[in-house]
Amino acid sequence: MKQFYRLIFTFLLTILTGGFSVFAQTGFYDGVYILNEGSAGTPTASVSFISNEGILQNNIYGTVNPGQANLGDVAQHIGFHGDYAYIVLNMSNTIKVVNRNTFAYVATISTGLVNPRYIAFANGKGYVTNWGNGGVSDSYVAVINLETNTVESSIAMAEGVERILESSGKLYVAHQGGYGYGNTISVINPVTAAIEQVITVGDVPNSIIEKEGSLYVLCGGKPSWAGTQTYGKLVKINLADNTVISETDFPNQHPSNLKIEGNALLYTQDAAVYKTTVTPFSVPAAPLFSLGAQGVYGIYGMEVIDGKIYLGDAGNYVSNGTVYVYTMEGTQSSSHVVGKLPNGFYKATESSLGVTNPEAALAVTVYPNPASGVFYIRTVKTGDAMIKVYDLTGRLVKDQKYTLSGINVTDLTAGIYSVEVTIENAKYNQRIIVK
Repeated sequence: MKQFYRLIFTFLLTILTGGFSVFAQTGFYDGVYILNEGSAGTPTASVSFISNEGILQNNIYGTVNPGQANLGDVAQHIGFHGDYAYIVLNMSNTIKVVNRNTFAYVATISTGLVNPRYIAFANGKGYVTNWGNGGVSDSYVAVINLETNTVESSIAMAEGVERILESSGKLYVAHQGGYGYGNTISVINPVTAAIEQVITVGDVPNSIIEKEGSLYVLCGGKPSWAGTQTYGKLVKINLADNTVISETDFPNQHPSNLKIEGNALLYTQDAAVYKTTVTPFSVPAAPLFSLGAQGVYGIYGMEVIDGKIYLGDAGNYVSNGTVYVYTMEGTQSSSHVVGKLPNGFYKATESSLGVTNPEAALAVTVYPNPASGVFYIRTVKTGDAMIKVYDLTGRLVKDQKYTLSGINVTDLTAGIYSVEVTIENAKYNQRIIVK
């Protein structure tokens, strides 16, 4: 079993006589981060983590950083660059920088951000779209110095900058419209900080994805309350010369959340998920499935990660939201109650146990998890087992031989711990929650 969730702040890196490395890294691995927006006007933003085994841990930022009061107000997006994750907090007008694997706090970027939305990276810098104060002429892209974690300059933009994507050294910015309704993509040269081109697409471009030299732009269209309603459009752009290759209309639909996995293309409309192919592309007549029967009004966020479809349901926008996980064939595999307004999903770093026989790692599990009194290990190995338990700081809190009576944890403070099991000179690490 992969070592998916190791909260050990001191780690071992040893070259063994057998010629391979065994290492215990820090942080959250082999799973998916869920960004929970939180209720607007309150500091209730949070991040959850679901391991590949389906184990959920909510509020990981608060757990790892107890000295921090909270994450902030309206978590909009997470961008990953190098060893860091940059959490864009819209109504807090800040970006929280954390270690991408441990989620330990690093820095806060605040000055120079007004209604920040999304972040991308190019030319060794970060680029953050900002709505400004909502006027028609105060949107901009903030340029982040990643060495000092400060805003060093800005690029004035047309109204309502939203999604931003880097491709081949250029930045593509979708003008969704902010409080209005946009219909363009701006191309920025990050070296010169100049807008080189503006590409007209459909109304309200809400998703942009690069695939095999093309940029796919999904436009939702203007809603009925905009005065003049328009419907969705998929625009394909040649990234070699930024010319429009094709446009396909979505009759009577306002699609959003475009995702591409291989040759599969998915999007959402209200509570339904639609699936078709990239090539050839046509608008599907019926959805792959719908969450409407489960009382879902509209899908708040969607991502496809490792062949699984992750869907966020904001519920009543007051209580905690729900994440639904589906197969690519449209079968529900699990659901999880997370934080408020789950709007984004991000793949965590994959780990490597570094053992000579990876199948042997499947031999050890700890249960029950969470544990309130005693936990046990389940194993197919026959040798004696030694147990070490570490707290969040890496402090060894238990070191004993395993017996059929299990490991008593009533003396431990509630929280997250790493359990290291050693059997026949092989080490297996898992995390456990003590209630």
